[in-house]
Amino acid sequence: MSVVDNKKEKIDIAQRFRRTNTLVRRKLREYLPVMIVTNMSVFLLTTVDGLVAGNMVGEDALAAVSVFSPAAITICVISTLVSAGTGTSLSVCLGKMDMDQIRHTKSAIRLITVLATILTALIELPLILVIMNSYDMTPEIKAMAWQYAIGQMIAMPISVISSVGSYQLTILGKMRVLMVFSLGEGLINLMMDLFFAGGLHMGVAGIGFGTACANAFRVIATVIYMFRKTDLLRSGRAKIRKNDIKDILYCGLPDGASALMVAVQNYVMMKIILLGFGDDGGVIKGVCFLAFNISSLMTMGVQGSMRPMAGLFSGSGDTKAMRSLMRQCVKVSLIMNGCLILFMEFFPSLVYRLNGVKDIPDGGVKSLRFYLLYFLFYGMDALFRLYFSNRKDTKYVTMVTIVGNATLPVFALLLYRFAEAPFIWRSFLMMESLIFSMNVIRYSRWKKKDLEGLELSGHTLYLTVRPDEAIEASRMIREFADERGCSGRISYRTALCMEEMVAYTVASLKSQEIQIQIMVWLSKDEGQFGMIDDGRCIALDENEETHELVTDNYELIRKMSKSIEYQYILNMNYTVIRF
Repeated sequence: MSVVDNKKEKIDIAQRFRRTNTLVRRKLREYLPVMIVTNMSVFLLTTVDGLVAGNMVGEDALAAVSVFSPAAITICVISTLVSAGTGTSLSVCLGKMDMDQIRHTKSAIRLITVLATILTALIELPLILVIMNSYDMTPEIKAMAWQYAIGQMIAMPISVISSVGSYQLTILGKMRVLMVFSLGEGLINLMMDLFFAGGLHMGVAGIGFGTACANAFRVIATVIYMFRKTDLLRSGRAKIRKNDIKDILYCGLPDGASALMVAVQNYVMMKIILLGFGDDGGVIKGVCFLAFNISSLMTMGVQGSMRPMAGLFSGSGDTKAMRSLMRQCVKVSLIMNGCLILFMEFFPSLVYRLNGVKDIPDGGVKSLRFYLLYFLFYGMDALFRLYFSNRKDTKYVTMVTIVGNATLPVFALLLYRFAEAPFIWRSFLMMESLIFSMNVIRYSRWKKKDLEGLELSGHTLYLTVRPDEAIEASRMIREFADERGCSGRISYRTALCMEEMVAYTVASLKSQEIQIQIMVWLSKDEGQFGMIDDGRCIALDENEETHELVTDNYELIRKMSKSIEYQYILNMNYTVIRF
């Protein structure tokens, strides 16, 4: 074979095994529908109060629910901080396969959850008093807002427990369980709202109590499932360490900062909107809140589908898979939010009718249309926030969240002073596009840093391997090592283990239809092989009698390697072998 032919064959092999997005797309297709349904249930929980209030009690009740929302969002900052920190910290620990760290993290999560529940119960009444008394609204709307607040004050502390539990179950890939819990919570909220407000004629107070009943169901169901079906509430004798608590709070800081800024925004924007529109501002805000919840439903569905894989890839150091996951999720978010925007732009009056508003206030349609445009950037920035959080770029993402969101009331005041009232809603687009620009620049810097880091630390090869091509892929690994002066002994062992693990995966599922994603890192005297596949759960421990399958060559792999770590997570096998 000539030198040219040999070079061409090498290029062909490299192209054949080049990392693809197939596994990521398959997992997103698996998770996304379930997460969308789950978030539809959350949407029912957060939106149905306004729908029932507007349709069964009246427009003043809708305004009262809308006016209370800034207080609710402010109080829920604690829950968001702890839940997001729990999800990110736990998923990265699982990606690193540090079992001792996982146990200590679970102990810290339990303590933080209890403290967050108590803290929420202590601060909610003073916060609601300050926020509600600062608004200039009619006595009727103010009285209704306080009636609604009673049930909400029962619901918010206990919802911390279900929120933290939901993030933990998401990290384990228990999407269908979450879907069932969320559907139950949303339906109970709807039925209780109708029963209390319609059947018992309790008005807006009954709607608040309906939410409390739904939250109680979710908490009880979540705790029972976690205790019986998972080990999330069991951590052995692992002590609670200060560093683990700090790490959880540190990881949750970006989402917590975002929730805090949203709360401040809602408070300030509500005052500006009331200045611009009068009492009609509460009605318009309620309708825009419905539109936002629908967009948030889809955005959080994509983010929820991304979260467990992001932690896994980040913990394993697979930066290329992280970027691939980010690109796929951004595409999905753009498509879904784009379709929503187009629909509501063409049928804005339908959104008002859904809220029971028959006479649309002056400027109401234009306000909604201006507001909708910001959803595109909102969806992408939510994904960027998750990406940077998993990369532990917490200082940046917290800073850009606080500074960027702080521009919203500034833009709103300028538009209020120098333009018509509906233009106030353009401030959301201006704020979110500014944050998006900063995130794109930061993302580009991370990509460049990843590539430079790989060149300095060693040589990394990313592969997507079909089971029937394992031998050719094995040859490519050895050639890759030879060309870069890496240890031939380690590259041979890596290639051999790769062949064995692929064959083992095929045997476990008895099928060739498996997506296999491999990362090989090699230096002059060290190496690491990582493999993720969506085959059947396997076992790499000859002492595990409960598993049906144990590789015949496990002893050989163990003798050739420095260490073997394995776990079945997100319905995938995740194996790391170090040499």
